[in-house]
Amino acid sequence: MKKTFITWYPTCRRSDALASALGGVSRLIHYLAFKQPLYAPFKYVLQSVTTWRLLRRDRPDLILVASPPVFAVLIVWCYARLFKIPYVIDAHTGVFDDPRWTCLSSLSRFLARRAAMTIVTNPYLQAQVEDWGARAMVIGDVPVTFPDAAPAVLGTGPHVVVINTFSQDEPLDELLMAAATLPEVQFHVTGSRRHARISLSVAPASNVRFTEWLSDEDYTALLRAADVVITLPTHDYTMQRGGYEAMTLEKPLVTSDWGVLRETFYLGTVHTANTADAIAQAIAQALLERPRLAAEMRQLRSERLDHFADALRLFQERLAKHVRP
Repeated sequence: MKKTFITWYPTCRRSDALASALGGVSRLIHYLAFKQPLYAPFKYVLQSVTTWRLLRRDRPDLILVASPPVFAVLIVWCYARLFKIPYVIDAHTGVFDDPRWTCLSSLSRFLARRAAMTIVTNPYLQAQVEDWGARAMVIGDVPVTFPDAAPAVLGTGPHVVVINTFSQDEPLDELLMAAATLPEVQFHVTGSRRHARISLSVAPASNVRFTEWLSDEDYTALLRAADVVITLPTHDYTMQRGGYEAMTLEKPLVTSDWGVLRETFYLGTVHTANTADAIAQAIAQALLERPRLAAEMRQLRSERLDHFADALRLFQERLAKHVRP
């Protein structure tokens, strides 16, 4: 069975990894500026045309499509309906909690009901999709594959890497206040400020470096050189891809104290409230306990790889019941 995974992002390791695990091809489709709403009407037209053209070229037997944006799923539904093939939605958390997409929840429900399956990252979101009258299952763990890259040379440390996208659900002001209380620690904050959806009210201290956009190789080198990795969502039920990246590289992790994250990252991790004082204490603890946390991350990585293999096998079994051979 030929599979094509459609994603309207410039990069998406989750889509790449899922496509590879399922023996399919990942198609990342993106035009114009990223995270700039002014361009959305124009780029969605371009991306729709390219999606249709690539599907006609690939002629898949099954389409997987990431959402949001829900318009990518709409184009896939049109193609799948015309050519009578099934599709699967990989629904990211934004479908359920981002106002840009929750206002289109009726369209998301319509498309999910017609999908062979909707993949989500945790049982809470699974229950929401099933309440729509659609089939859903959880695949939270997707192995991360990094390019070959030696650790970056960062100088004297310790060094922590903050995986960040300048989105509204990241407590970056609180993180910057925490950094100011830890002058001996060097902070490397990823993400492009050009695509920021927030404005900072806290001036960064001298121990904070904004990396701006990094190539895959440079991003990998930076993570390999980190003593601790930080990723902090302010919303519950948000699965952190950055946490999986830390786990893959067996790096101690600091992340928010939400139930889903506690359940997933139950080893090698310090969980924290999203306040400046709590974040600073969590970073100090992670650095102090780094050898133990790194060893726990090694164990967690092995366990979660087994978990992913089981979830993937179950997905394929369930999908087979709804897809004609």
